[in-house]
Amino acid sequence: MNELLMKNPEEMAGLTFPCSCGRTHSIDINGVRIGSGILSDIVKSLQSLPSGTVLFIADSTTYEVGGRKVESILSKDFALEKVIFSNTHLHPDEAAMEQLRAAINPNITAIVVVGSGTLNDLARYLSCETKIPYIVVCTAPSMDGYASMVSPLITKGVKVTYSAVYPYCIIADIAIMKEAPFHMLHAGFGDIVGKYSALAEWKLANIINDEYYCEITAALVEKAVRQCVSSAAGIMVRTPEAIRSIIEGLILSGMCIGMIGNSRPASGEEHRLSHTWEMLALMRGQETFLHGNQVGIATEIIIHVYEYLATVDINKVYADGKFRSLTREKWENNIKQLFGDIAPQIIELKAPDMNFDEIPREKAAQNIVQKWDTIKESVLPILPSTDSYHEMMETAGCHLTPRDLNLDRESFRLSLLTAKDIRQRFGLFQVLEDIGILDEVAEMITSIYYS
Repeated sequence: MNELLMKNPEEMAGLTFPCSCGRTHSIDINGVRIGSGILSDIVKSLQSLPSGTVLFIADSTTYEVGGRKVESILSKDFALEKVIFSNTHLHPDEAAMEQLRAAINPNITAIVVVGSGTLNDLARYLSCETKIPYIVVCTAPSMDGYASMVSPLITKGVKVTYSAVYPYCIIADIAIMKEAPFHMLHAGFGDIVGKYSALAEWKLANIINDEYYCEITAALVEKAVRQCVSSAAGIMVRTPEAIRSIIEGLILSGMCIGMIGNSRPASGEEHRLSHTWEMLALMRGQETFLHGNQVGIATEIIIHVYEYLATVDINKVYADGKFRSLTREKWENNIKQLFGDIAPQIIELKAPDMNFDEIPREKAAQNIVQKWDTIKESVLPILPSTDSYHEMMETAGCHLTPRDLNLDRESFRLSLLTAKDIRQRFGLFQVLEDIGILDEVAEMITSIYYS
């Protein structure tokens, strides 16, 4: 384990190893390159693939940032089919996917995407659909999806995470990434510190539901977090060392998603809050913020919740019996109030996992009560305090709050009640609902930010 923790992402590409968790983990990425002035390395990666046409994907911004140079490099040796999105705010939705599908022809043997979050998610899903390997040229250290195996896409207005594939190769040029706008640098930092919450929730699910848990994978994610946090002060002056720390942490986090086969090691309730807020902004025609910026805000919220839980008298909570009062009508009404026209899709997705009968609700609450001490002993130490977290974010230059996301008080409160329902995954807010205190905790958190 110690030997694995000493490796950087470039050294981990292509690894397969038996793990103490009982599984064999594989990182099926052919290569990872991190450095300055390394765009020409893409040629060597492509030469190891079957010859043919390369589908080149960028948007109007990433084309100017690095895409034009990548195109110039590729055009000397490869035939190109190009898709340059003109959208000012590109979303990973059905329209964008259809534009990419339309560009596919039998001659294409590789995909090269120049960009970050949305472009990478689209290219990854296209690669999965077509079985054509893709290479990503990173333009900003803004999210951990570069090395992951999932693509969060918007389908009929709902953010859905789809299984996809690893990239064939990752080219991360620090000279390009360090010039990314600060909000993108902060998004990458926010995505990484969100792993505090994700790791806590993974351990929580392991304790309560005996969900699979891998100590080595968790340790790798913790390493990524420590590495980025130690570089927080360098973000505001764009030091190459800080940018390298962030992108290495993000790539390592993505690799851990692939090792497990789902996003559990890197995504928890903080991500569901972010996806909920993005869906609301799209529904309302409002400005959307980068996922990582929202994750950074949401992680502080989650830490507040855990700190509150540390003070809870669980036996009194159980004796109050509020967990018995949840009805399907109340549950559906919260979702309908927040999500409007897309509420039926969310209700249909989540309803099979919901229990409204008193006997199963009682059993769920009892299970949590019995494991409460273990939760406090094993989960809470994973998290920093809200004060230290806030100080860390300030050091990195991250200053956003829920108010900055154009969330009114009631929408914010409802998002705390319903974010858990956009995924079929057990998490912190489900625990609160199972013991009957979700409403009061949501009101308490809301009062912190909307006093």
